[in-house]
Amino acid sequence: MLDEIRDMICNYVIVDPAKITEDSLLRTDISMSSLDMINLAVEIEDTYDIQFPNNALLTMSTVGDLIKYIEENK
Repeated sequence: MLDEIRDMICNYVIVDPAKITEDSLLRTDISMSSLDMINLAVEIEDTYDIQFPNNALLTMSTVGDLIKYIEENK
């Protein structure tokens, strides 16, 4: 799943996919803006047929947080 999330992230920011790990911080390590995060959330929702509750992204700081949420909710 990490590879899929890496590909999605690279749709929104210019970053070396090899540098994206589960411990990567979305805002600081990967430099995702709020708009990038929203767009990523929409893509994840469409791909995995899940929904992020309001403000859920605010509690997710790492790529691993995203993966955990997806795995728990798909």
